[in-house]
Amino acid sequence: MANKVENPLSMRFVLPEQRELYLQMKEDEKLISVPDIEQDELESFHYIIRDSAREDYAITVTGWGL
Repeated sequence: MANKVENPLSMRFVLPEQRELYLQMKEDEKLISVPDIEQDELESFHYIIRDSAREDYAITVTGWGL
């Protein structure tokens, strides 16, 4: 069983604002951090996107190894 520090909602009296903040923090923990992209990779992405817009062709964007 988790202690009160790990799960403050197990305490008896919790203000609604505290509950919302706790739940938001838990949601934020689920987020995936933005990967570090090297400058040359970023420039390559920009070129592909600009070229697809200029030449009017579709590109497909997929996840980062998810």
